Amino acid sequence: MSMNDADFRSIMAEYDEIRDKNSRLLEDRKKEVLEKLPQYKELEDRAALAAFSAGKKSMEGDSDVLTELDKELNKIAGEKEKLLTAAGFPRDYLMPIYDCPDCKDTGFIGNEKCHCLKQRIINSLYRQSHLNEILERENFETSDLSLFSPGILPDIRQVYMAAKDFVKTFAQSSRNMLFLGGVGSGKTFLTNCIAKELLDGGYSVVYFTAFRLFELIADHTFRDAENGEREGFFSNIYDSDLLIIDDLGTENTNSFVAGQLFNILNEREIRRKSTIISSNLALKSIKDLYSERSLSRIISNYELYYFRGEDLRMKKKG
Repeated sequence: MSMNDADFRSIMAEYDEIRDKNSRLLEDRKKEVLEKLPQYKELEDRAALAAFSAGKKSMEGDSDVLTELDKELNKIAGEKEKLLTAAGFPRDYLMPIYDCPDCKDTGFIGNEKCHCLKQRIINSLYRQSHLNEILERENFETSDLSLFSPGILPDIRQVYMAAKDFVKTFAQSSRNMLFLGGVGSGKTFLTNCIAKELLDGGYSVVYFTAFRLFELIADHTFRDAENGEREGFFSNIYDSDLLIIDDLGTENTNSFVAGQLFNILNEREIRRKSTIISSNLALKSIKDLYSERSLSRIISNYELYYFRGEDLRMKKKG
Protein backbone atom coordinates (compact mmCIF):
# COMPACT_ATOMS: atom_id res chain seq x y z
CA MET A 1 0.00 0.00 0.00
CA SER A 2 1.24 3.45 -0.79
CA MET A 3 -0.09 6.75 0.54
CA ASN A 4 1.30 9.82 2.25
CA ASP A 5 2.04 9.87 5.98
CA ALA A 6 -0.68 12.37 6.87
CA ASP A 7 -3.42 10.25 5.29
CA PHE A 8 -2.10 7.09 6.94
CA ARG A 9 -2.02 8.80 10.35
CA SER A 10 -5.61 9.89 9.78
CA ILE A 11 -6.66 6.30 9.13
CA MET A 12 -4.84 5.06 12.23
CA ALA A 13 -6.57 7.80 14.27
CA GLU A 14 -9.86 6.26 13.12
CA TYR A 15 -8.79 3.00 14.77
CA ASP A 16 -8.13 4.88 18.02
CA GLU A 17 -11.67 6.26 17.84
CA ILE A 18 -13.12 2.81 17.17
CA ARG A 19 -11.33 1.31 20.17
CA ASP A 20 -12.48 4.21 22.39
CA LYS A 21 -16.07 3.79 21.16
CA ASN A 22 -16.10 0.06 21.84
CA SER A 23 -14.41 0.51 25.22
CA ARG A 24 -17.15 2.95 26.28
CA LEU A 25 -19.82 0.57 25.03
CA LEU A 26 -18.34 -2.27 27.08
CA GLU A 27 -18.20 -0.07 30.19
CA ASP A 28 -21.88 0.82 29.72
CA ARG A 29 -22.74 -2.85 29.46
CA LYS A 30 -20.81 -3.65 32.64
CA LYS A 31 -22.67 -0.93 34.53
CA GLU A 32 -25.97 -2.28 33.26
CA VAL A 33 -25.15 -5.84 34.35
CA LEU A 34 -23.89 -4.82 37.80
CA GLU A 35 -27.02 -2.74 38.44
CA LYS A 36 -29.27 -5.68 37.58
CA LEU A 37 -27.07 -8.47 38.98
CA PRO A 38 -25.18 -7.59 42.18
CA GLN A 39 -24.11 -11.25 42.33
CA TYR A 40 -21.98 -10.69 39.24
CA LYS A 41 -19.77 -8.24 41.20
CA GLU A 42 -19.33 -10.88 43.89
CA LEU A 43 -18.08 -13.36 41.29
CA GLU A 44 -15.64 -10.77 39.92
CA ASP A 45 -14.34 -10.08 43.42
CA ARG A 46 -13.94 -13.82 43.97
CA ALA A 47 -11.89 -14.12 40.77
CA ALA A 48 -9.68 -11.18 41.75
CA LEU A 49 -9.09 -12.63 45.22
CA ALA A 50 -8.23 -16.04 43.75
CA ALA A 51 -5.68 -14.44 41.38
CA PHE A 52 -4.12 -12.41 44.21
CA SER A 53 -3.87 -15.46 46.47
CA ALA A 54 -2.36 -17.58 43.68
CA GLY A 55 0.23 -14.91 42.93
CA LYS A 56 1.30 -14.83 46.55
CA LYS A 57 1.57 -18.63 46.75
CA SER A 58 3.52 -18.73 43.47
CA MET A 59 6.10 -16.32 44.88
CA GLU A 60 6.43 -18.62 47.90
CA GLY A 61 7.32 -21.54 45.60
CA ASP A 62 3.98 -23.37 45.22
CA SER A 63 4.34 -24.97 41.74
CA ASP A 64 0.75 -26.28 41.53
CA VAL A 65 -0.97 -22.99 42.23
CA LEU A 66 -1.36 -21.88 38.61
CA THR A 67 -3.14 -25.09 37.65
CA GLU A 68 -5.48 -24.66 40.61
CA LEU A 69 -6.06 -21.00 39.68
CA ASP A 70 -6.96 -21.96 36.12
CA LYS A 71 -9.57 -24.41 37.39
CA GLU A 72 -11.04 -21.86 39.79
CA LEU A 73 -11.25 -19.11 37.17
CA ASN A 74 -12.93 -21.47 34.70
CA LYS A 75 -15.45 -22.39 37.36
CA ILE A 76 -16.16 -18.73 38.12
CA ALA A 77 -16.47 -17.95 34.38
CA GLY A 78 -19.09 -20.69 34.05
CA GLU A 79 -21.07 -19.27 36.97
CA LYS A 80 -20.90 -15.77 35.46
CA GLU A 81 -22.17 -17.05 32.12
CA LYS A 82 -25.08 -18.87 33.76
CA LEU A 83 -25.96 -15.76 35.74
CA LEU A 84 -25.94 -13.61 32.58
CA THR A 85 -28.02 -15.93 30.42
CA ALA A 86 -30.54 -16.56 33.21
CA ALA A 87 -31.10 -12.81 33.37
CA GLY A 88 -31.65 -12.63 29.59
CA PHE A 89 -28.23 -11.30 28.55
CA PRO A 90 -26.27 -12.88 25.66
CA ARG A 91 -23.47 -15.14 26.92
CA ASP A 92 -20.82 -12.90 25.27
CA TYR A 93 -22.40 -9.63 26.45
CA LEU A 94 -19.34 -8.63 28.49
CA MET A 95 -16.68 -9.92 26.12
CA PRO A 96 -14.40 -7.34 24.44
CA ILE A 97 -16.15 -5.61 21.50
CA TYR A 98 -14.38 -5.27 18.13
CA ASP A 99 -15.41 -3.91 14.76
CA CYS A 100 -12.76 -6.26 13.34
CA PRO A 101 -12.14 -9.29 15.58
CA ASP A 102 -9.23 -10.39 13.38
CA CYS A 103 -6.94 -7.48 14.33
CA LYS A 104 -8.86 -6.36 17.43
CA ASP A 105 -9.25 -2.91 15.83
CA THR A 106 -5.51 -2.26 15.64
CA GLY A 107 -5.23 -2.52 11.83
CA PHE A 108 -2.43 -5.07 12.12
CA ILE A 109 -2.12 -8.81 12.62
CA GLY A 110 1.43 -9.16 13.87
CA ASN A 111 3.47 -6.99 11.53
CA GLU A 112 1.09 -7.41 8.59
CA LYS A 113 -1.72 -5.02 7.64
CA CYS A 114 -5.13 -6.49 8.39
CA HIS A 115 -7.67 -6.83 5.59
CA CYS A 116 -9.73 -4.06 7.21
CA LEU A 117 -6.77 -1.63 7.11
CA LYS A 118 -6.03 -2.54 3.49
CA GLN A 119 -9.64 -1.77 2.59
CA ARG A 120 -9.54 1.56 4.43
CA ILE A 121 -6.40 2.51 2.52
CA ILE A 122 -8.04 1.57 -0.79
CA ASN A 123 -11.15 3.58 0.09
CA SER A 124 -8.99 6.59 0.97
CA LEU A 125 -7.05 6.32 -2.27
CA TYR A 126 -10.29 6.18 -4.24
CA ARG A 127 -11.49 9.39 -2.56
CA GLN A 128 -8.21 11.11 -3.38
CA SER A 129 -8.34 10.06 -7.02
CA HIS A 130 -11.81 11.66 -7.55
CA LEU A 131 -12.69 8.73 -9.81
CA ASN A 132 -15.12 6.73 -7.64
CA GLU A 133 -18.27 6.91 -9.74
CA ILE A 134 -16.49 6.92 -13.10
CA LEU A 135 -14.55 3.75 -12.34
CA GLU A 136 -17.72 1.88 -11.47
CA ARG A 137 -18.75 2.40 -15.10
CA GLU A 138 -15.39 2.38 -16.86
CA ASN A 139 -13.16 -0.61 -16.12
CA PHE A 140 -11.81 -3.73 -17.78
CA GLU A 141 -14.95 -5.71 -16.89
CA THR A 142 -17.24 -3.21 -18.62
CA SER A 143 -15.00 -2.68 -21.67
CA ASP A 144 -16.60 -3.64 -24.99
CA LEU A 145 -14.08 -3.98 -27.80
CA SER A 146 -16.87 -4.75 -30.28
CA LEU A 147 -17.46 -0.98 -30.44
CA PHE A 148 -14.24 -0.65 -32.42
CA SER A 149 -14.42 -1.17 -36.17
CA PRO A 150 -12.89 -4.43 -37.52
CA GLY A 151 -10.06 -2.58 -39.23
CA ILE A 152 -8.56 -1.24 -35.99
CA LEU A 153 -9.64 -4.02 -33.61
CA PRO A 154 -6.32 -5.95 -33.74
CA ASP A 155 -4.39 -2.80 -32.78
CA ILE A 156 -6.83 -1.99 -29.96
CA ARG A 157 -6.52 -5.54 -28.59
CA GLN A 158 -2.75 -5.07 -28.44
CA VAL A 159 -3.18 -1.79 -26.56
CA TYR A 160 -5.50 -3.45 -24.03
CA MET A 161 -3.05 -6.32 -23.59
CA ALA A 162 -0.28 -3.78 -22.95
CA ALA A 163 -2.48 -1.99 -20.41
CA LYS A 164 -3.18 -5.23 -18.53
CA ASP A 165 0.53 -6.06 -18.56
CA PHE A 166 1.23 -2.55 -17.24
CA VAL A 167 -0.99 -3.34 -14.25
CA LYS A 168 0.43 -6.85 -13.80
CA THR A 169 4.05 -5.64 -13.69
CA PHE A 170 3.37 -2.36 -11.87
CA ALA A 171 5.06 -3.37 -8.62
CA GLN A 172 8.26 -4.41 -10.38
CA SER A 173 8.63 -1.59 -12.92
CA SER A 174 8.17 2.14 -13.44
CA ARG A 175 6.67 2.17 -16.92
CA ASN A 176 5.00 5.16 -18.55
CA MET A 177 2.40 5.29 -21.31
CA LEU A 178 1.35 7.91 -23.84
CA PHE A 179 -2.05 7.48 -25.52
CA LEU A 180 -2.59 9.53 -28.68
CA GLY A 181 -5.79 9.71 -30.71
CA GLY A 182 -8.85 11.72 -31.59
CA VAL A 183 -11.74 12.73 -29.35
CA GLY A 184 -13.75 9.74 -28.11
CA SER A 185 -11.28 7.15 -29.42
CA GLY A 186 -11.11 5.29 -26.09
CA LYS A 187 -7.99 6.78 -24.49
CA THR A 188 -9.63 8.02 -21.28
CA PHE A 189 -11.65 4.82 -20.89
CA LEU A 190 -8.47 2.72 -20.94
CA THR A 191 -6.68 4.97 -18.44
CA ASN A 192 -9.69 4.52 -16.15
CA CYS A 193 -9.44 0.74 -16.54
CA ILE A 194 -5.82 0.90 -15.41
CA ALA A 195 -6.63 3.32 -12.58
CA LYS A 196 -9.31 1.03 -11.12
CA GLU A 197 -7.07 -2.03 -11.15
CA LEU A 198 -4.27 -0.18 -9.38
CA LEU A 199 -6.55 1.52 -6.85
CA ASP A 200 -8.06 -1.87 -6.01
CA GLY A 201 -4.51 -3.10 -5.52
CA GLY A 202 -3.91 -0.35 -2.96
CA TYR A 203 -1.73 1.92 -5.08
CA SER A 204 -2.11 5.70 -5.05
CA VAL A 205 -3.50 7.03 -8.32
CA VAL A 206 -3.90 10.76 -8.94
CA TYR A 207 -5.98 11.83 -11.95
CA PHE A 208 -6.21 15.28 -13.51
CA THR A 209 -7.34 16.68 -16.80
CA ALA A 210 -4.48 18.78 -18.13
CA PHE A 211 -6.62 21.92 -17.83
CA ARG A 212 -7.33 21.30 -14.14
CA LEU A 213 -3.79 20.17 -13.33
CA PHE A 214 -2.07 23.32 -14.61
CA GLU A 215 -4.81 25.50 -13.16
CA LEU A 216 -4.12 24.04 -9.70
CA ILE A 217 -0.36 24.25 -10.16
CA ALA A 218 -0.67 27.94 -10.97
CA ASP A 219 -2.96 28.46 -7.98
CA HIS A 220 -0.57 26.75 -5.56
CA THR A 221 2.44 28.53 -7.08
CA PHE A 222 1.16 32.10 -7.10
CA ARG A 223 -1.46 32.11 -4.34
CA ASP A 224 -0.34 32.75 -0.75
CA ALA A 225 -1.06 29.17 0.35
CA GLU A 226 0.08 27.48 3.55
CA ASN A 227 3.39 25.65 3.09
CA GLY A 228 1.86 22.37 4.24
CA GLU A 229 -0.95 22.69 1.73
CA ARG A 230 1.45 23.48 -1.11
CA GLU A 231 3.83 20.65 -0.16
CA GLY A 232 0.94 18.18 0.10
CA PHE A 233 -0.34 19.12 -3.35
CA PHE A 234 3.04 18.78 -5.08
CA SER A 235 3.76 15.59 -3.14
CA ASN A 236 0.67 14.04 -4.73
CA ILE A 237 1.86 15.19 -8.17
CA TYR A 238 5.42 13.95 -7.79
CA ASP A 239 5.11 10.96 -5.46
CA SER A 240 1.81 9.21 -6.25
CA ASP A 241 2.34 5.70 -7.58
CA LEU A 242 0.55 6.65 -10.80
CA LEU A 243 -0.19 10.11 -12.17
CA ILE A 244 -2.72 10.37 -15.01
CA ILE A 245 -2.75 13.54 -17.11
CA ASP A 246 -5.78 13.37 -19.36
CA ASP A 247 -6.38 15.49 -22.49
CA LEU A 248 -2.97 17.15 -22.66
CA GLY A 249 -3.30 20.10 -25.04
CA THR A 250 -6.78 21.22 -24.01
CA GLU A 251 -5.37 23.72 -21.48
CA ASN A 252 -4.17 27.24 -22.30
CA THR A 253 -0.54 26.52 -23.09
CA ASN A 254 2.18 29.06 -22.29
CA SER A 255 5.78 29.08 -21.09
CA PHE A 256 4.68 28.48 -17.47
CA VAL A 257 2.63 25.41 -18.42
CA ALA A 258 5.43 24.09 -20.65
CA GLY A 259 7.93 24.48 -17.82
CA GLN A 260 5.66 22.77 -15.30
CA LEU A 261 5.06 19.80 -17.62
CA PHE A 262 8.80 19.32 -17.97
CA ASN A 263 9.22 19.53 -14.19
CA ILE A 264 6.57 16.85 -13.68
CA LEU A 265 8.08 14.54 -16.29
CA ASN A 266 11.56 15.07 -14.88
CA GLU A 267 10.66 14.70 -11.19
CA ARG A 268 8.61 11.55 -11.71
CA GLU A 269 11.39 10.03 -13.82
CA ILE A 270 13.93 10.75 -11.06
CA ARG A 271 11.61 9.22 -8.44
CA ARG A 272 10.81 6.26 -10.71
CA LYS A 273 7.06 6.90 -10.58
CA SER A 274 4.75 5.88 -13.41
CA THR A 275 2.78 8.36 -15.50
CA ILE A 276 0.09 7.99 -18.15
CA ILE A 277 -0.63 10.88 -20.52
CA SER A 278 -3.45 11.01 -23.05
CA SER A 279 -3.69 13.64 -25.76
CA ASN A 280 -5.41 14.53 -29.02
CA LEU A 281 -2.17 16.12 -30.20
CA ALA A 282 0.37 14.79 -32.67
CA LEU A 283 3.97 14.44 -31.49
CA LYS A 284 5.05 17.49 -33.51
CA SER A 285 2.38 19.58 -31.78
CA ILE A 286 3.61 18.39 -28.38
CA LYS A 287 7.11 19.55 -29.31
CA ASP A 288 5.83 22.92 -30.55
CA LEU A 289 3.65 23.56 -27.48
CA TYR A 290 5.76 22.12 -24.66
CA SER A 291 9.36 22.26 -25.95
CA GLU A 292 11.67 19.75 -27.54
CA ARG A 293 13.12 18.67 -24.20
CA SER A 294 9.67 17.59 -22.95
CA LEU A 295 9.08 15.64 -26.15
CA SER A 296 12.51 14.06 -25.76
CA ARG A 297 11.61 12.95 -22.23
CA ILE A 298 8.39 11.40 -23.52
CA ILE A 299 9.95 9.64 -26.51
CA SER A 300 12.76 8.26 -24.34
CA ASN A 301 10.66 7.04 -21.41
CA TYR A 302 7.08 6.44 -22.57
CA GLU A 303 5.43 3.59 -24.43
CA LEU A 304 3.50 5.19 -27.28
CA TYR A 305 0.07 3.90 -28.38
CA TYR A 306 -2.21 5.32 -31.08
CA PHE A 307 -6.01 5.12 -30.93
CA ARG A 308 -7.53 5.32 -34.38
CA GLY A 309 -11.14 5.26 -35.49
CA GLU A 310 -14.42 7.03 -34.95
CA ASP A 311 -15.77 8.76 -31.84
CA LEU A 312 -16.93 5.85 -29.65
CA ARG A 313 -19.09 8.11 -27.48
CA MET A 314 -21.09 9.14 -30.52
CA LYS A 315 -21.22 5.51 -31.64
CA LYS A 316 -22.65 4.46 -28.25
CA LYS A 317 -25.30 7.18 -28.42
CA GLY A 318 -26.11 6.23 -32.00
